[in-house]
Amino acid sequence: MREFFETWWSLEPLAQLLVPITLLCVRLPKRPHYVLRSMAVLAVLLGIAVVPLATGVVTGLDTMQAFVVFSVLLAVFVLLVLFVYDVRPWTAIFCATAGYTLQNIASGLEILIQLVVTHSASAQLDGAWEAVVSIGVPTVVYAAGYWLLVRRVNVKGLLEVENRMMLSMLVVVVIVVIGFDVIIKALVFKGIPFNLLVLLRLVHPMVCVFVLIAEYELLYAKHADIERAETERLLAERERQYRLSRENIEAINIKCHDIKHQIRHLAQSGAVVDGAVLADIEREVNVYDSVVETGNEALDTILTEKSLACSNRGIVLTVMAEGSALDFMAPADIYSLFGNALDNSIEAVRDLPDPERRAITLSVQRRGAMVGVSVENYCPDLPHFSADGLPITTKVDGMNHGFGVRSMRQIAERYGGTLHAGVQDGVFYLNVLLARPQA
Repeated sequence: MREFFETWWSLEPLAQLLVPITLLCVRLPKRPHYVLRSMAVLAVLLGIAVVPLATGVVTGLDTMQAFVVFSVLLAVFVLLVLFVYDVRPWTAIFCATAGYTLQNIASGLEILIQLVVTHSASAQLDGAWEAVVSIGVPTVVYAAGYWLLVRRVNVKGLLEVENRMMLSMLVVVVIVVIGFDVIIKALVFKGIPFNLLVLLRLVHPMVCVFVLIAEYELLYAKHADIERAETERLLAERERQYRLSRENIEAINIKCHDIKHQIRHLAQSGAVVDGAVLADIEREVNVYDSVVETGNEALDTILTEKSLACSNRGIVLTVMAEGSALDFMAPADIYSLFGNALDNSIEAVRDLPDPERRAITLSVQRRGAMVGVSVENYCPDLPHFSADGLPITTKVDGMNHGFGVRSMRQIAERYGGTLHAGVQDGVFYLNVLLARPQA
């Protein structure tokens, strides 16, 4: 195998690069004819690696040529990611540069182990050890990279990369990662002291790790900005809805109260009006006059609004709430927390064929220095949960949904509490603990 790679030495780095870049891209949305495109990519890479050597155009690379070739190869991988996956250029740059950096960590550690074991800058490891190191080190590095970094980045975060700083990371990888590696290899031919060579080979993977962390920080920073902006927008919208709902409910209640008096007056005046018709009208009006009173104005508003929505859909909403226990919360936060929770429950049960299962239970209770909020509803389909324990939206357009649950968790954490969701015996439950401020 070593003789094969010594003859076709350009295949080894290409194979090592393909693995980590593919790991980073594997969950990305694929373009049409993905298999054909992937085969075309492999053919292009094989041509890049084999044709120059087979035709004798290239027999070896000096320092500058190696730097240019590997820099161009990085740009080629960016284009190939764009060709196979339906992503933006910034996402392609991230995947290519992060994969390139992982590969440099693996190859740098391979050389470092070789130096330490052989105590020579040019000696090769024995056959068995060479196979173990050349296969084992990349496997460990790529597995660690996937476990520690890749799997923690959700697809939505990758697809939303718009940070122009990714372009600067392309330059950083070219200069720092590729350039540093090429310079070290050039110094070997200049007769650099062995101890200094080992030190440089130790520093190079550390620099690569720093670059990789910087890339992920850029990714997370942008993703956090997007989520924060979306959450703030939702909170502002909820606050506006709260004000409008409060005004609308008050106006409806006043009007319905007047109508009830008018109906009662007509019934008592002896006018020729069908009593059954008046009873039906009053029964309908009573639906809109059923104000929920818990002792907290904001909670009363959202519960009244949602009780009307439930009544219209044949859903039974059972409320056991000490509204005064939430007096420490801002009205907009109450409206957002309970609005999101009840909206999700209503959506889950509204289409259930069994009327007895179209039910939602909500409770708010003091628990010592905490306040417990619980929402339960029947769950026909088991939801999927993300790595952070939050239910994943079932909407087709998942890119623009799923912020409601994260908004609820942020509200809980803002008040020193926690949010937990799960399913037990076919019932979905959402439990929120909030810390009451000490007097």
